[in-house]
Amino acid sequence: MGKKCIICYEPALFCIKDSSECYCNECAEEHFSDISLLVKVEEETKKIKELIDKKRDN
Repeated sequence: MGKKCIICYEPALFCIKDSSECYCNECAEEHFSDISLLVKVEEETKKIKELIDKKRDN
């Protein structure tokens, strides 16, 4: 189950770092002047998978 935009409930592409607030591309562009400051969901997912793999290998 992927993250959903907190405004329109579409699939989220961006999140605020260290927060559960996520946004689709359209809502992110509408509510933030610089979306480059937001974290892409893919990057966070990759970090979580790496942590899980590391724990499993130990």
